[in-house]
Amino acid sequence: MLHNSLHHRGSHQANTPATPSSEVRHSLDNPTHVQWSSERALAGAIYGFDSIDPRSRSFNLIRGRLLQLMRQRGSRAVGVVSATPEVGKSFVSANISASLSRDPRIRTFAVDLDLRRGSLTAQFGIVPERGLSEHLSTGTPLETFQLNGENLTIVPTMGGFMHSAELLASPRAEAFFQTLQSSNDRDLFICDLPPVFANDDAVAAMAHLDCYVLVSEEGRTTEREVRDAVAALGRERLAGVILNKFRGGLVSDGYGVDPYYAQGYGSPTSPR
Repeated sequence: MLHNSLHHRGSHQANTPATPSSEVRHSLDNPTHVQWSSERALAGAIYGFDSIDPRSRSFNLIRGRLLQLMRQRGSRAVGVVSATPEVGKSFVSANISASLSRDPRIRTFAVDLDLRRGSLTAQFGIVPERGLSEHLSTGTPLETFQLNGENLTIVPTMGGFMHSAELLASPRAEAFFQTLQSSNDRDLFICDLPPVFANDDAVAAMAHLDCYVLVSEEGRTTEREVRDAVAALGRERLAGVILNKFRGGLVSDGYGVDPYYAQGYGSPTSPR
């Protein structure tokens, strides 16, 4: 289920948003096409493209919830985040994006917003020459990719930018996020964020996004970490918590994630 307290799209935006970037819009609308196949998808553990694969079932459920939120709230930019590293966050981001891309009513974009350790593009086996980090730091034209035969555009980042907080607070970042928010009503952006407690980048990015899903790992992520992450990002924009069972390159029992409703997370009266 989704929180019924989520704000309408744009209610958390700055009072004076930056002017949308025509260069970014051009890049989003004119991606480089790359070869793609079901074999490459399976090699990257991306099951969301195949509706009959039982491992895509949980991602299809998440897709339905996000599409409902898109219709009811106008939400367009969704963050995927975890409390700590190494819990399968980018794996979940890639599969949610793949599942959403099967809906012909929308255009799906997978955006790597982890400017220090971006790994979303690697999930698809793509090696970009430049990405969002270069665009934000120098104004270099943004490079985007569309998988041949799929309704999915990928916005990469190269990673390795230690001053990522400054980049996310820059005028170019303001323009980038405003471009996402002012894009076509059919566009839906799945943004892979850095872990909440790795640095303050996730909190900074969420100032520009509509809602988020929080990825945790069974047996690894603690309830306290989930509660503290929700407190840092804001409970009012929490779309749900995903319990990930991803282990060592394989998905246990054929199911990647078990989404469940985080009732009570972030409540000051909830037991810890």
